[in-house]
Amino acid sequence: MNSPIPICCCLATILATASIHAQGTFQNLDFESAGIPVGYPPGSDNVPISAALPGWNGLYGNIPTSQVWYDGISTGGAVISVIDAQAPAFAPLQSTYSAFLFGGPYMSPTLVSAGISQIGVVPAGTQSLFFDGYVTGAPFVVTLGGQTITMSPLESFPNSGSEPPYTLYGGNIPLTFAGQSEILSFTEPPATGVQPSMFELDNIAFSPQSVPEPNPLALTGFGALLLALYRRFARDE
Repeated sequence: MNSPIPICCCLATILATASIHAQGTFQNLDFESAGIPVGYPPGSDNVPISAALPGWNGLYGNIPTSQVWYDGISTGGAVISVIDAQAPAFAPLQSTYSAFLFGGPYMSPTLVSAGISQIGVVPAGTQSLFFDGYVTGAPFVVTLGGQTITMSPLESFPNSGSEPPYTLYGGNIPLTFAGQSEILSFTEPPATGVQPSMFELDNIAFSPQSVPEPNPLALTGFGALLLALYRRFARDE
């Protein structure tokens, strides 16, 4: 069994470097840059992605899209959406906006994934990636530079009202990506059974330290410290 001491030491090191670790040239990692134009009420399915998700590109399967939903919650079809407090059934995980991806049929009975991506320079010294997420149906896929990043659930937290809890995920990335221009993507495939597959995400952050493997007995305290650290990264974006 791993000792909790290395974890505490690692977290202390992370906290000491958090304030100087930037997010490279990636934009809008917390989705708070959304600016929904006048004339697009909640439920609109034709909002320019440049306004709803600045910095991000959208894909339905392999088909690029220039328009996404505002407060659109799918009951079966593929949807890329930015949501705020006016969205039905779900609320943002943090602050004002979150991204929401639904895999499912798109413009035909064919099932496709829904995804967002952007290209940017990975901050120098980066070793890991974190984000808040809620997923049901098919597991989400995160890639950087075309390589799938294994994201582990670190701790779950209650959401507002009757909404399901969300999870802090963390995953280590190859050291060779640091300082390089790479494509970061988040994808929700269609479910193999009952539709839709749903993936809500928020507060993406790069970290200068690797994700340690915590002692199960120390998991709760580790998660709480890691969450505080992660929030600090997100504020520094």
